[in-house]
Amino acid sequence: MGKAACLLLLFWLVTALNPAWGREINAGDWVYLQDQNYDIDKVRGISSGWQRSHWAGPNLGFTFNPYWFRLTLPANSLASGSWYLWVHNAILTDLRFYLERDGRLMPVDSSLDTRLPAFRFQVNPDSEYRLYLWVNSATALQLPTELVTEQTLLSQRETQDAILGVFLGVLLAMMLYNLVLYIIVRDRNFILYVLHAGALMLFVCSWQGVGAQYLWPGWPGFQDRSVGMSTFAVIAFSMWFCGGFLNIKKDNFKPIRWFWLVRNLGFAGMAITPWVPPHWSIFSASLLSFFAVLMVVRAMIERASLRYRPARLFVMGWSIYVTGALMMGLNKFGLIEVTLASENLLLWGAVADMVLLCIALGDKFHEERNLKLRAQSLAIRAVAREKHAKEQAIASERTAQAALEETAHAQWRYQQLLERRVSDRTLELTRLRQELQHASEHDGLTQLKNRRHFMTQLASAVARSAAGAETFALLMVDIDHFKTINDTYGHLAGDECIRGVARLMQEQLQWAAVSLCRYGGEEFVALVPVRNEAQAQSIADELRARVANCPIACGQDRVLLTISIGVVMVPAATPKPVDRLLQQVDAALYQAKDQGRNCVALATG
Repeated sequence: MGKAACLLLLFWLVTALNPAWGREINAGDWVYLQDQNYDIDKVRGISSGWQRSHWAGPNLGFTFNPYWFRLTLPANSLASGSWYLWVHNAILTDLRFYLERDGRLMPVDSSLDTRLPAFRFQVNPDSEYRLYLWVNSATALQLPTELVTEQTLLSQRETQDAILGVFLGVLLAMMLYNLVLYIIVRDRNFILYVLHAGALMLFVCSWQGVGAQYLWPGWPGFQDRSVGMSTFAVIAFSMWFCGGFLNIKKDNFKPIRWFWLVRNLGFAGMAITPWVPPHWSIFSASLLSFFAVLMVVRAMIERASLRYRPARLFVMGWSIYVTGALMMGLNKFGLIEVTLASENLLLWGAVADMVLLCIALGDKFHEERNLKLRAQSLAIRAVAREKHAKEQAIASERTAQAALEETAHAQWRYQQLLERRVSDRTLELTRLRQELQHASEHDGLTQLKNRRHFMTQLASAVARSAAGAETFALLMVDIDHFKTINDTYGHLAGDECIRGVARLMQEQLQWAAVSLCRYGGEEFVALVPVRNEAQAQSIADELRARVANCPIACGQDRVLLTISIGVVMVPAATPKPVDRLLQQVDAALYQAKDQGRNCVALATG
């Protein structure tokens, strides 16, 4: 229980305390208008009929009509530079973005290819902007948005994806663990737990956009159907597991017919979802979830004895879980505001629920096994008493005793086998966690350390430099004209070029003190211990020359690539913030690009 509480607290802290950097959007900033086959020019000319949102994130609930949304940004409300309108809703069916600057419609970039839509636009602080969104959704029409800088977008997106990865990892680990237990002990509750966790994983992948981006990216029409299907699956398998764990029967639970009816409606919804419009299946599943919550709550009240430890764990986990499901249902019907709690309480509750239910199943299994052992012990004592009372049957008594001892020995051997198998699976899970840790620190394309690892190394190097321990140089490398390589030879050949450049740089910078990482795309960074700028310049020039003089396989051809390098020195005992170093080396890299590429530029200042 303590470990489960700590895990839930950690998940809440990371999610809830993640700061939102950028311009805050307040209640009333967004105004909206139901679409009447308007185009953007028509909407720009409409001055009346707009309604103000009651909440910072507009929430219209389930509606089958598209809407126009407008956000006005007065002059000097945003700093100059690139900004993003970040929409925290992964399952909107259709989303179109338009930008008006000082009364003129401006061209806009398409949305970033991310799990959550993000639209980029350039800001001149002296101009007034109006942002327009045309939104159509087969699910609840919710528009929680945020105005953020590019750095903030990348940082928060990485944090959110990491948290979601941890959540899915916990679910997968619990599924595998209980699947192993089911194979060993053949208790139906373990396989019901696996199905319950699997349905929840599918639900999270659908609602959070993971499925659309990674699992079924080539089937855009399947995304809307997967939302309704996964919701029905969660209802059906959750109620099935709840009924099995609480041992619901006709003689101990009066509304059992209604309980199994709701479960069966969940299975029926899964079956008909591919044949009905997505918005009807999603609406029906969300409505059915309220009845499922009521049935589960009543079952816990009537069947869960809090004096029984597995029942206490079950009630603790499901109380948070059903509360989260209820809040999410109210959220999707537009009855409450889209907030961190209303969106994520179901996920928090699911983490606690999965861990606590896993412990509860184990306790229940051990309780039942102990009851069997006690029953066997009582039987042995009864046989012993009968042996002493009946002298005439002493021979048969000894035979029975031997049989009982053989049974006990067989059970002991089975117990040893079970413990050994559990130990083997535990070691396997440990190995999987270690592989996951390795994958989280390495770039999958080049096998270099990734950007997250680099940020940790840079912070440590800056701390050592500030303490006077070392002087080092920060190098930022970019492959010149890489877009031309992709356009000419294709993205697979471009990946080969990135691997080739990484391999050449790794061979050139092969001494142990150098930290070479992939920063993203065709950019690399390196931390190199040096004595002065001349040495840093020399190392960077040698690295540039090595790449320029070594042909690299690019599809069926071999090409000569060049790189541009920005260099910033970090002298010992001269503290510099990490953000400032990254700005300086990025500026130096752009200076090298402006000087004609295939060169090295030292940062100044």
